[in-house]
Amino acid sequence: MENTFLDEDMDKQVYESDAGGAAAQAVSRREIMPAFIGTVVFAIALYALMTTVQPMLMGNDFIYDFGAMMAGCMEGDPLYYVAWFFADLTEGSFIAALPASIGMIVMGFVAAALERRGSPWAGTGVAGNGKIFTVMFVTTCLSLILGQVLYDGLFASGWIPTFATVLTVQVFVIFYGPELKKVATSLVVGTIVTCPVCYALLYGIVSPLGLPLFIAVSVGVAIVVPVCSLLFRLMPWMTIPAPAEGANPTDQPKGRFFVGQVLGDIGQLTIWGSTWATVGMYVGGIISWVMNPLSPAYGSGNFPLLIMVQLVTGALAILIWYPKWKKTGMAFTFAGIVFASAIVSTYPPSWAIVIPTILIGAVVFAPLVEWVFKVFRFKGAYHPICLIQLAIFTVCTAWSFIVMYGVMPLLG
Repeated sequence: MENTFLDEDMDKQVYESDAGGAAAQAVSRREIMPAFIGTVVFAIALYALMTTVQPMLMGNDFIYDFGAMMAGCMEGDPLYYVAWFFADLTEGSFIAALPASIGMIVMGFVAAALERRGSPWAGTGVAGNGKIFTVMFVTTCLSLILGQVLYDGLFASGWIPTFATVLTVQVFVIFYGPELKKVATSLVVGTIVTCPVCYALLYGIVSPLGLPLFIAVSVGVAIVVPVCSLLFRLMPWMTIPAPAEGANPTDQPKGRFFVGQVLGDIGQLTIWGSTWATVGMYVGGIISWVMNPLSPAYGSGNFPLLIMVQLVTGALAILIWYPKWKKTGMAFTFAGIVFASAIVSTYPPSWAIVIPTILIGAVVFAPLVEWVFKVFRFKGAYHPICLIQLAIFTVCTAWSFIVMYGVMPLLG
């Protein structure tokens, strides 16, 4: 997520409703319709193939399952601590598997190199952060290691949100810059504060209510980022550099933009926002799934559904909000993927839950996030991830209660 911010007039630019504007929007959507259809067909076909094959793979145990990793960490096994470290890197995308993380890391560096070279095949690059990507990655790794050192005793309770520093420490590096003093401050403060806040929310509120565990992280990030930003104001070296200017991503072949942005939006779940890193993550995730279907996606067995939901939600969101992408170069379409992933990772894989979840994720979040920015009169004094998470956890909480007390009783 690049260090760029909303223009005050964006709403006026985006939501024009005159007849000429409507006609232009209809034409612009036709530009990406073939890519949209291809993406959705691919996602559904992949889901059908994987669900057909999965029963044949259930006996595979060539890699530990998520439950074994969790139990190993609770018992203090150092090898499982290493596995947990790698899983944390892709837990933001709800995959949480070592092979997926390795694939994401390798392709993330490839994407950063392509971005720095200005390659037309860079996809979304690493969301404009190619020059500081190595610093982002190293700092993230150090935050995960430090988090385990500080909070490994919390494993006695079960799952702990150590991965949350991927969302906070990384955005601090992006927002404040890669200078050593700033990075060290972001690393220490972000790591010390993030995990206990999320942990308290998880076991104090979210888990007892039966809500998706990610809501604890989402609320925690919404609290930690502005609080740490206020603290950083007391530190004279924590200055905010001028925002970077970026080109409109739709100024390229429209099919290439669409597919690249769908994958890039999925990549925003781990902050990198990278087309190629997402490809690497999915390839690694599928390898993990073949080795043991209960390894990725928290051992739920729903990994095929997770991939399909992420791809279809992302594709539908970009189709709906493509006129906005074309006019302003940005729409918060990735937020719906976070929401949809959290829901399908928590509740039964019924189409009565999955289909409306995809629709809500695709339709609601792009305008909702901008409305939240407007309500809070956001001017760029802190990283916007906290306001994005505010929108996500609000809708996710409301829909979760509807699912639990409205939809699931009807399903029996």
